[in-house]
Amino acid sequence: MPIISSTVPVQKTISSRKKRFEFPDIYVILFSFIVLVAFLTWIVPAGSYERQVLPNGRESVVPGSYQVMEQTPVGIMDVVTAIPVGLREASSVVFLTLLVGGAVGVIRKTGVINMGINAMMRVLGRRTELLIPVLMGIFSLIAAFIGTPELGIAYLPIVLPLMLKLGYDTITATGLVLCATTLGFAFGITPPATVGIGHMLADLPMFSGAWYRAIFYFLVQFMCAWYIMRYAARVKANPASGSNFEVDQELRQTLAADSSEETFTSRQRFAGIATLIMFVGVIASILKFALGFDEISGLFVVMAVITSLLVGFSPNKICANFNESFREILVGAMICGIARGVSVILESGNIMDTIVFHLAEWVGHLPQAFTAVGMLFVQTMFNFLVPSGSGQSLITLPILIPLADLVGLTRQVVVLSTHWGDGITNILFPTSGYFVAILVIGQVSLAKWIKFYFPLFLAILTTATMGLVIARMIELGPF
Repeated sequence: MPIISSTVPVQKTISSRKKRFEFPDIYVILFSFIVLVAFLTWIVPAGSYERQVLPNGRESVVPGSYQVMEQTPVGIMDVVTAIPVGLREASSVVFLTLLVGGAVGVIRKTGVINMGINAMMRVLGRRTELLIPVLMGIFSLIAAFIGTPELGIAYLPIVLPLMLKLGYDTITATGLVLCATTLGFAFGITPPATVGIGHMLADLPMFSGAWYRAIFYFLVQFMCAWYIMRYAARVKANPASGSNFEVDQELRQTLAADSSEETFTSRQRFAGIATLIMFVGVIASILKFALGFDEISGLFVVMAVITSLLVGFSPNKICANFNESFREILVGAMICGIARGVSVILESGNIMDTIVFHLAEWVGHLPQAFTAVGMLFVQTMFNFLVPSGSGQSLITLPILIPLADLVGLTRQVVVLSTHWGDGITNILFPTSGYFVAILVIGQVSLAKWIKFYFPLFLAILTTATMGLVIARMIELGPF
C-alpha cells in the first residue's frame, strides 16, 4: 500500500470556470517564511549575546551580555543557500526521517505489518475504539520519558493502514500519532532535551518536580484521547464527514486491492514475531541507553533487513524495496531540512538574539502574577523561529532565570513554562520539520491539520496556563 505521497492534497475546482481557494503547498509556505525573515534582517536591529560552553559541550547564552551590532542583512545568495544549509544543519533529523521511514516501508512490503493488523482486528472484535487510547498511551509514555516525538515517523506508516481498516481516517491516524508523541513530549516527565537541559541550566536537582509534570501529562493525554476518539466515532458513523475524505477513499481502495487476496506464510508469521521482538528491543534500548538519531536510524535499517531476510527476500529484492521506500519518504525528509532554513536566515542576519532580548524585556514588564504565563506565551511564539526544544532552552533560559529570580518566581516554574511552551506548538508551526514530514506521510494538508488541531490546541494552552498559575501559587520548587 503506497502510504507516502510526494504531494500535499489540493482542493478541487467547484466549477469549470471558478476555482476554490487553494491552500499553498508546504514548499511555498516555508520558502515564503524564509523570504520574510530575510526581509526582516534589513529592518530589525542586529544584536548578539555572548556564548559560553557548558560541561556537556553545548553553547549557552551569557545573561546580560546582549549588545547591538552593525546591521548584517542577508543577501540574495543567503536566501538561495538557506535551503541547502538548512538541510545540512538538520541532517540528523533529515536522515532519521529518510532511514526510519524507508525501513518501515521495507518492513511493510514483507507483509508482516498487514499480518499484525489483521491479528489485532481479530482480537479487538467490535471494540475497535479502545485501540486509540491504548496506542496513544504507549507512544506518549515513550515520549514522556525519553523525549523523541520524531519516532512518530516510524509509528504512522503502521498506524495509518490499521485506522483505515477499522473504518477511521487519515486525520485520526495522524492525530493519534502526533498528539501522543509530541504532547507526550511537551508534558513529559523526564525528557532530557528540555527538562534535563533546563534543570542543568537552572542548577535544579535533575528531573525534580516530576510529580507535578506527571499530573498534567495524564490530564493532557486524557484530553487528547477523548478529542480524537470523538472525531473518530463521527467518521466511522459517516465517512464522508471526515476532513480528508477524498484522500481517505483513495487509500481505502488501494488498501483493499493490496489485501484482497492476501495470505500469510509460516515464514511471514515467524518474521512478524521476530520483528515485534526487535521493535520492542529498539524502544527499550532507546530508553536505557538514550540513543541518538544516528543509532535509532541504523537500528531500524538493520531491523528491516533482518525481517526481509526472514521472509525470504533476496538481497537484490531488499535493495529494490529500499529504493522504492526511500522515494516515497524523500519529500518528508527534504521538508525537515527546508524548515530549518528559517533559523539559518535568523542566525545569518543576527536578529535571533535581538528577538529574544525584546521578548525577555516584554516578560520583565508584566505584572509579577503573570510572569510565568508570559514566559509560556513567549516560548510558544519563539518556537516558530527555533523549533528545537534543547536549542530554545539554551537560548532563552539563561535570560529568563535571572529575571525570575528578580520577581520571586521559582526556577522550577520557569523550566516548566519553557518546557510546555516549546512542545504544544511543535505540531502547529510549519517550521517544525518532523511535524510537516509526518503530515506528508499521512497525506494530510497543513490547512486541514490546523482546522482539526486548533480547538484542541486552545484547550491545551488554557490547561498549561492554569497549571502555571497553580504552580506559582503553591511556589512549586525547589528554588
